[in-house]
Amino acid sequence: MTFVSPGTPVPCCVDVRDGYVPRARYALRMLLLPLGLEPQWVEPSPESLYYGPRPTGHAGRTLAYAPEASSFYARGEAFRPAEATWRRLADEDVPVCFTDQAGRPDLVASAFLWLSGWQERTAGLRDEHGRVPYAGSLNAVLGTARRPVVDAYRASLAGQLRRTGLEPRVRRWGGRPWAFCPTHDVDYLRKWRPGILYRELVEYLMLNRRDVPPSRRIARARKACRQMIGRDPYLRALHEMPLDVSDRGGTATYFVKTGSGDPHDVPYRIGSTLLRNWMGRLREGGFEIGLHPSYAALERLDRFREEKERLERAAGASVAAVRHHYLRYDPLRTGPMQQELGFRIDSTLGYAEHEGFRRGTCMPFQVYDLERDLPLDVWEMPLALMDSALFNRRRLRAAQAAEVTGELAEACQKYGGVLVGLWHTTLGDEIDCPGWRTHFLHALDTARQGEAVIASLSDALRAWA
Repeated sequence: MTFVSPGTPVPCCVDVRDGYVPRARYALRMLLLPLGLEPQWVEPSPESLYYGPRPTGHAGRTLAYAPEASSFYARGEAFRPAEATWRRLADEDVPVCFTDQAGRPDLVASAFLWLSGWQERTAGLRDEHGRVPYAGSLNAVLGTARRPVVDAYRASLAGQLRRTGLEPRVRRWGGRPWAFCPTHDVDYLRKWRPGILYRELVEYLMLNRRDVPPSRRIARARKACRQMIGRDPYLRALHEMPLDVSDRGGTATYFVKTGSGDPHDVPYRIGSTLLRNWMGRLREGGFEIGLHPSYAALERLDRFREEKERLERAAGASVAAVRHHYLRYDPLRTGPMQQELGFRIDSTLGYAEHEGFRRGTCMPFQVYDLERDLPLDVWEMPLALMDSALFNRRRLRAAQAAEVTGELAEACQKYGGVLVGLWHTTLGDEIDCPGWRTHFLHALDTARQGEAVIASLSDALRAWA
C-alpha cells in the first residue's frame, strides 16, 4: 500500500472479533489517513486510540464502543437503511448506519459499509449492464447523493481526537485546499459515422422519428449539413479540451479505448497516426492517458490485459489509471482484476444516471477486496458527476447542471476532497449536446476560482500523498 505516503504514526487498538479485525482496521485507516495520521496496531493502552467494547482504562482515547453490541457485529452484518439514525456531524445532518446498544455512533463500522461497497455485493437490483443503479443505492434511499457522509464521520472523529490532545494535520493537495480532476472518456473519435448519417437524414429528416414540425426538421438538417462539411465536433473537442484545461493551469486524464467486440463499443484504431500524435501532445503537456476497457473486458481478464498492453505500446508509457466503459463495475471481481494487471487508480465508482458520492466520500480511498477481506493496492478517485448523467438522464439544463456541480464542489471544499468530473468528446456537438461545453468550462472556472488544484488523477493523488 505504498502509493499514498503514511502520515504521523499513532498507536491504535482494534478490539473486535477476529473476523472483523481487517474490516475495522481498513475503515479506521481510511478515516485517519486524510487527517495525516497512520495507525500503528498495538495492544490496548491508555495512549492508544481504542475501538472496542471495553472502555475501562481507555476512556480518554476511545473512538467508539464497537463491540459485540454494535449492530454491525451483532446482527449478521445486515443493514437496513430505515435503521440509520440521523446525527449532527460536522455541521450537517448525516445518517449513521450503526450504533451500539447505548445509541452511540459506530463511525468505523458505518465507514466500512460505505467505503467497501458492502451493500452492493448483494444488491438485488441490477440494470441491463449489470450495474447497481442509483435507484438501488444507499444514497437514493437515504437522500445523501451530494453529501459525503463518510467525510462527516471523519470530521466528527477529528473533533474527538482534538479533545484528547491529538491534533490532526489534514492533507492538502500540493499546498491547495482541494482538488478538481477533469477526466474524459474517449468513446468516439468522430460523430459523423454511417449510422449517425442514417439517423439524421432518414429517421429524423425523412421519417420524422422525433415527431417535430417540418420547420424544425429543416432547421436541424441545415445545422447538420453545416456540421458535416466542417471539422467533426468530436474531433474538435478532442483537441480543444486539453487547451481549455491548460489555459487554466491544469492537466486532465483521458481514458482511451483499444478494444471493441460488443454492440456497446464503437471501435477506432489506437495505432492511427492521428491518435499517436494526439497522445504524444498530451504527454508533452503533462496530461495522463488511462485505459477505457471495452464493454466485455470486465468479464475477461485476458482481454482486459491485452487492451492495457495495446494502449501502453501505442502511448509509449505505462498506464496507471482505469475507468470501465458504461461505468460497469463488479463489487467482488473488478478491484482484484485491476490490481492483478498493475493499475494503481480507478475512477469508475460513480453513477451512470445521477450525480453524487457513491461510496460516501470525496476523498481518495483504497478499494477493498470483499472476497479476501483485505484492502487492495488500487486507489479510488471517486467519480462525482458525468455530463451525460446530468443532461441526458437527469434532463438538466446548463444552468441547473452548473448549480449541481457547484454544490458538489462546495462539499469537496468543505472537507478538502477531490471533485472528479467526466466529460465526453460529445460536448463539442451543439446540435445534440447543447450546453455541455458551457458546463465544462463553468466547472473549470469554479475550480480555479475556488483555489483548487486542477490536475490529472495521478498528479492529484501524488499531490495529496
